[in-house]
Amino acid sequence: MQRIYYIDWLRILAILTVFFFHTSHFFDPMYWHVKNPQQSESVLFFLGFVNLWIMPLFFFLSGASGVFGIRKPFLSFLKNKTLRLLVPYLMGVLLLIPPQKYVEALGNNKFSGGYFDFLQPYFSGEIFNYPMGFDTLWIGAISYHLWFLGHLFVISILFYHLMKYVDTKGEKIMSRINRITSFSGGAILLFIPVAIVGILLKKHFPNYTSWADFAKYALFFFLGFLCTNNEGLKKSFLKSRFIALGIGLVLTVMYFASFSMKETTLGQLFQNNQVYGFYAFQEAAGALVTWCWLIFMVAMGMKYLNRESKYRQPLNEAVLPFYILHQTVLLLIGYVVVQWNWGNWGKFGFISLSALFIITVIYMLVIKPFNFSRFLFGMSKK
Repeated sequence: MQRIYYIDWLRILAILTVFFFHTSHFFDPMYWHVKNPQQSESVLFFLGFVNLWIMPLFFFLSGASGVFGIRKPFLSFLKNKTLRLLVPYLMGVLLLIPPQKYVEALGNNKFSGGYFDFLQPYFSGEIFNYPMGFDTLWIGAISYHLWFLGHLFVISILFYHLMKYVDTKGEKIMSRINRITSFSGGAILLFIPVAIVGILLKKHFPNYTSWADFAKYALFFFLGFLCTNNEGLKKSFLKSRFIALGIGLVLTVMYFASFSMKETTLGQLFQNNQVYGFYAFQEAAGALVTWCWLIFMVAMGMKYLNRESKYRQPLNEAVLPFYILHQTVLLLIGYVVVQWNWGNWGKFGFISLSALFIITVIYMLVIKPFNFSRFLFGMSKK
């Protein structure tokens, strides 16, 4: 099967967005692992907008790539996902997350000793000190940003046989989807399963990356697979992209406006989830706005980014190691920089540029040249 270049380019752009998203977290008034003393609410506009679609986009693109993997036997597929996702996840839990936990504990005055003094109690019990029961929250609690790899590994394994069936025997299913979505704007209707899952589960599992989010990400993953595997859906995405953009813009503006209008009907509609009707609207609107932004971005990628370049392959190969490394490097640099007497923009620029430089050096000199480090970071052998 021919390489689908726009998937790689969208993935590259998405990882850069995540990098600046996490860099911005030092400066917003919400909780994060390390915070700058001077914070700004204006950062929330950028963070809030990106948060609407960034992780669903990653799962969508992962599902879109899934069409290449399911042509393999299950054991070969399982081996590939174990090496690509599970190994770097476990490596990160053991080597890259403890430094994040350490600077977080220092910054919040919960620990005052050296790093190796921190590791002993951390690995002797604190790493699993989360009374959450049987919940996908565990995947993220011990791995911070690497929760994505854990969720993606489980979702990929769970959906293998369904994707295999659709790929080999799903002509009727795909033709039915094509009929439903063939008109302009038809692709937008595919948000409905995500909305239903949110309405049914989010009330019971409200925490980020709990079962409700896991189920929604699984659906975005499967929708990505369907889109890549079906020419009719690709055409529907292209025909629907500007309608999706309009809906996305309207709902996004309404969402941000609701924060300053909490006592009005608009504010209650978006902010009051104690009333079931408001809660159901919020889940449906959230699924709709996310899906609309995905349609627009993916369709624009199809139209303008589906081309080869000498930079695509090396950049795409670096995406996974970059993702694994970036938050640890950001937090270690940021913990020091936020204590400086600089303005926010100066700190943001220094953290961003120095982190990009250090990640690039680590990747080029430590990870990329050696098969063992490539193995730890989910890369194939040289």
